[in-house]
Amino acid sequence: MRGTAAFGSSADTVANVQFLGPATRDDLILAWLRSEWDRVPPPRPANRDLIDSPDLSNAAENAERVELLYRDRGVILKEVPAEVDYAWVLIEEADLQNLFILPCREWYLDTGGSFRLVDAPANLAAGREFRWGSYRQPINHLATVDALAPKLIGYDARTTDEVLILIAANWDGPYSIIDGSHRAAALYRNSLTEPNLPWKALLAFGPPIADCMWHIESAQAQAGMVDFRQLVLLGALR
Repeated sequence: MRGTAAFGSSADTVANVQFLGPATRDDLILAWLRSEWDRVPPPRPANRDLIDSPDLSNAAENAERVELLYRDRGVILKEVPAEVDYAWVLIEEADLQNLFILPCREWYLDTGGSFRLVDAPANLAAGREFRWGSYRQPINHLATVDALAPKLIGYDARTTDEVLILIAANWDGPYSIIDGSHRAAALYRNSLTEPNLPWKALLAFGPPIADCMWHIESAQAQAGMVDFRQLVLLGALR
């Protein structure tokens, strides 16, 4: 990843790291809520001022954005430590092998069991599902990626509103995508025929992330991969 200005305590321990720019947790919440706005469960504000004309110095506004985002994404966000560093970054080609999709059951087969973004195009498939007893959960990542891909043609990191949200235990990664997995898969698949890198992202990074269940190298994520493999063997995840 590259940028224009280093900042913060974490930069002191990594030689020659350059950031696109500093960010805050309020920036992360705003960027994430923008991508989720149409999926926020009601009641939702009648206008989009909270995301189109935000005042990040307004504590009440920031709290309202957190509340709206938590309605549907709290299960992810609550696991991400707040006391870490935040930065706007660019994802470049050299970062792709170190970039992972959210390590959850639903993405296991569609990444070939690796959760690597670069493994998604070859493994995305229709008809995926999770079954356990009478419970049935269709998994339709391919359809979502197919729908997004045309909208991301001509992607330009300098002007885009399509921001990925990443976490990492340190600046060097690995990086887990906690928001934007479908967009990232669509962007990467598009890039295979028409180069579109770099991509814009907001990164939350610091040692506390190492224990976050969404960090690909955390004990919980690694245990989850063992469980998901067993579900495949049992025929429950297919």
